Amino acid sequence: NISHVVFDKTGTLTQGLLAVEREIYPTGEGTTLGPMILGLTSSSKHPVSTAIAAHLKSTVTKADELKNVTSIAGCGIEATWGVENIRAGNPHWLGVENLPEVKNILSLGVSIFCITVNKGLVAVYGLKDSLRPDTTAVINELRRRNIEISIVSGDNEESVKSVSRTLDLPESHVRFRCSPADKQTYIKEISTAKNIVMFCGDGTNDAVALAQASIGMHVNGGTDIAQSAADAVLIRPALGGVLVLIDLSKTFYRRVVFNFTWSFVYNTFAILLAAGAFPNARIPPQYAGLGEIVSVLPVIAIGVQLRWAKFTNFRA
Repeated sequence: NISHVVFDKTGTLTQGLLAVEREIYPTGEGTTLGPMILGLTSSSKHPVSTAIAAHLKSTVTKADELKNVTSIAGCGIEATWGVENIRAGNPHWLGVENLPEVKNILSLGVSIFCITVNKGLVAVYGLKDSLRPDTTAVINELRRRNIEISIVSGDNEESVKSVSRTLDLPESHVRFRCSPADKQTYIKEISTAKNIVMFCGDGTNDAVALAQASIGMHVNGGTDIAQSAADAVLIRPALGGVLVLIDLSKTFYRRVVFNFTWSFVYNTFAILLAAGAFPNARIPPQYAGLGEIVSVLPVIAIGVQLRWAKFTNFRA
């Protein structure tokens, strides 16, 4: 009965394998700040932090040790570097979205990661991600089935809209700069008795939305917290599993209905037969037990047939 599928962007519609496209150090201290930034980003499993850490490891030999590292869902990371207060993440959370260096990278339509030291901007990174190979095909198939599609993401407006334009999704179904609570609120708003919502996500930021949706689908490779909040998990890192789950549930439901119908009709007839409702029909007692096998075997056979059922799937 799924009528609306809501996707997270980074790591769900996209592969989550970000690469640094642009880096700016407003204070000109990129070499000095490298060890600190590496220490900060190495402490997080978020795809953005992982990409920056990988980028810095080619030039930085040793990471600085930071203290009091705290991850703030939907915003970024806070830590202490010596006596300095370090904050990194969403430029809107840091209050630096209007600075020229940030606007310059935002205009590229990439994900953005900013770092401040004592509220002063010291680094800006622009990261580019690519769609999963099967994303477009899955979105088109969902659209063909008259299932509505939305994107909710904590990423910046330009990056999210760039993906939505590629997938030809209306702006009314696109939400950006969403905190975990914003994602949950959106799911709650669109969920009605007639609108059954599936949410697909992978990160800690998606956990509450996964729990709020009628069906929460966790994408392989995400965090354990998100996986524990989901109803279903994609074992393969491919969105085609969304279609498999929908097809499987419909096929399973039809089999359950058939099995109940068959059992009801058969057992009604068997009870009447045993009660003597058919005077001219008799089964010798030694063979009556076989009637239970006749009832059960078709149910088992129909269930086992799911193994060979054909489902829509798009594989990379």
